[in-house]
Amino acid sequence: MSDSTPLISIVIPSYNQAKYIAYNLDSILAQTYNNFEVIFIDDGSKDDTAEIVKAYTERDSRIKYFHQTNSERAVARSYGISLSQGKYVCLVDSDDTWCEDKLEKQLRVMESDKDIVLCYASVNRIDPENRPLKTASRQQKGYSGEVLEKLLMRNFIPSVTPMIRKDVLEKVGEQVTEFIPYEDWDFWLRIAKHGKFFHIKDPLGIFRLHPLLSWQNVKAPRIEEVTLKVLDANTTTLLEDSLSETSHWKKIINEAYSLAYLRIAYWYLVIADRRKARERLLISLKKNPSRLLDLRFYVLYCLSYLSRFNSSLVSEFLGSFH
Repeated sequence: MSDSTPLISIVIPSYNQAKYIAYNLDSILAQTYNNFEVIFIDDGSKDDTAEIVKAYTERDSRIKYFHQTNSERAVARSYGISLSQGKYVCLVDSDDTWCEDKLEKQLRVMESDKDIVLCYASVNRIDPENRPLKTASRQQKGYSGEVLEKLLMRNFIPSVTPMIRKDVLEKVGEQVTEFIPYEDWDFWLRIAKHGKFFHIKDPLGIFRLHPLLSWQNVKAPRIEEVTLKVLDANTTTLLEDSLSETSHWKKIINEAYSLAYLRIAYWYLVIADRRKARERLLISLKKNPSRLLDLRFYVLYCLSYLSRFNSSLVSEFLGSFH
């Protein structure tokens, strides 16, 4: 790596987010650490994205604009990563922002321990008009060290903050469009098999919650399909690769699927398919009988017998395992 090569590459996929791009890029340019490049991938936007980003490229040579035919966020991210020159790669969506010391704090962590392959941090939330929202507990908590087992239970990595070693990304390969909208979860799981993660408790990113978020517009059948595909893809080799720990991994995998079916049952309740919700809850129980000790199981099961219910009554349960 030459002196002129940026140490950090920041990959930003974007589709029709012109309203928020300035907030995003301004937060990056305000970083206390500045040896970075910004690789902005315009995924076929039909708004003013190109004009806005090109104006930034004229102001700052670290920002590079690339356009592709609309191909989904996973493809845009993979394309951006392939263009990156840095030792470390950061991912962030164009509607989210960073705290000014985000890169500095994460770089300190990554440079201190070569066994850490991914560093991430807690995040705060804002609405479309930049007003602070109540923090989500699942975006404030995290785990450090060998996190594969925890990550199989649910995705706890905020997509706003990851910093990843480029050489690990080269081993992991591209994000999988087949797993949209949970392509992130699969990506983190594959990375977790290569080393340790580190969680910074201080919020270093700001996640924007608005109606255009991909996962908010996906229905229960698709959520079920993708959730199970991600788990299948990341658990099939665990037993083969860990023969001496077969019973341990069987227990972990059963719990992962049990929690997955618990989440899936919730989403069927959201679309008022109570029969399928009950079916998925019973599968959850079969995968792990100790689900009987889980209050969430009872709440969802009782709701599956109500003709009508307010989904806000169980939103707090969703937050704990979504």
